[in-house]
Amino acid sequence: MKRLRISGLVRMAKQVRLELSGPIGPERLAQLRQNVAEAVAAIEALLKDRRLRVADLPAPSRRAYQFLKGLNLDSVVTQETSPTNGFVLDSISFPGLQSHLEDLLDGLARCRDRAELEDVFDTIRSSSEDLEGVIAAKEIRPEQIKKPSREARGWLAYFSQRENFDDYIAAMRRAEPAFRAACPWATAPSAAVLIHFRPMRGMYRIRHDPNEILVRLPTPMICFGRDILESLAQVAFRKNRNRQPVLDAARGEPYQTILSELELLGGIVAQTRGLHHDLAASFERVNAAYFDGHMTCPRLVWSRSFTTRKFGHYDQARDTVMVSVTLDKETVPTYAVDRIVYHELLHKQLGVVWKGRRMAAHTPEFLEQEKRFARYQESKAVLRKLASER
Repeated sequence: MKRLRISGLVRMAKQVRLELSGPIGPERLAQLRQNVAEAVAAIEALLKDRRLRVADLPAPSRRAYQFLKGLNLDSVVTQETSPTNGFVLDSISFPGLQSHLEDLLDGLARCRDRAELEDVFDTIRSSSEDLEGVIAAKEIRPEQIKKPSREARGWLAYFSQRENFDDYIAAMRRAEPAFRAACPWATAPSAAVLIHFRPMRGMYRIRHDPNEILVRLPTPMICFGRDILESLAQVAFRKNRNRQPVLDAARGEPYQTILSELELLGGIVAQTRGLHHDLAASFERVNAAYFDGHMTCPRLVWSRSFTTRKFGHYDQARDTVMVSVTLDKETVPTYAVDRIVYHELLHKQLGVVWKGRRMAAHTPEFLEQEKRFARYQESKAVLRKLASER
């Protein structure tokens, strides 16, 4: 089957949606209107020229095109000026946080036994707790924190969860032999290959000397299997210039889901109003119907990625519910959004049960209460259909 890949389309859709979710001036709206119209026309011309259908686009590109195509910009209310919030945006960083993260990454890469790994895990958890304590005590809002510090915060919070930490270790053990086998450089027989999954731009960075090779990879690559990591190693050492398998994996649902969770845990600005649905209104409906109006409202945010495997997430430490932007469509009924909000609020109400070092969120009690949702089967069918579109 032919596939038409359009570079930058997903990124454009995310940026457009982010801008439309906040205050926007009339001039900028007019510019966005023109940009969207030109992009949609260009895609449709490409499809026609190559005798392809929208269904022939890869899933992320298809969802981005459908989002842009379905925009009703006539309903967007413009503002001449954006409101001020009484604080300086992008102004706060945490001294020593970046070097501490580097030490943790290096410690993980050099660990040789389980006891050492457990020490690093404990340090990650305590570091995350300490950082959250400082942020809470000083009442620091996410939009005040500089991007490198937000990314480090998200990394610490994500890997302070046992299952994610175990995924990191497993990915490191898959990646090390892949890069060792592909390396063409002359190195000592005992040379170490160190793998860092970290916040970064780009596909990879490699530094080496005769005794050590350091491979830096973006954090969400912990979801990559051995075959994709081997392909990446071949690309990195210029034995194969075909990046497509790696790019496809990075556009995939597992990678994008991790990326969204890292952004959430790092701290993103609360935004309840979508283009077609409002999370604040959804919360009010769900709270009144299922929690007698007694549930305190968490931070409500839309994800930045168009995910179809995971439609929502509740972060207990930050009391934040994130809902996939995939649901913010005119064709998605309100009750389907409410179902996801209800699901995440159940997590807020019931918490988690710890079994040893692992936590169980979907307990029998949780699953029983989830079925109280009035349109449970209907919403399940809608979500299943959305998931099948990936």
